[in-house]
Amino acid sequence: MIGAIVVTGVFAVLCSGLATIGNLAIARDFPDGKLEADADIHSDPLFDPTVALRYERYRVTANLFYHQARALWAVLSLLVGYKFLSGFL
Repeated sequence: MIGAIVVTGVFAVLCSGLATIGNLAIARDFPDGKLEADADIHSDPLFDPTVALRYERYRVTANLFYHQARALWAVLSLLVGYKFLSGFL
């Protein structure tokens, strides 16, 4: 059980770090970009198609790691809660 907690924690930290790096890459490469989730980048006349495609790839990758990290943190909290409660019973 401890091994599962450690492995899940390591992967949760790794995914959180990769999501943060992805968001920093977006902020560095697109300082004037719209970072709202519902912003339509393709309708912005300042971006050409190649830049818009690169922005979307960065955004999708960062969101992928963000959602994986959220799921792993939830699993980690369940594992730690189970381990904590099973110690009392």
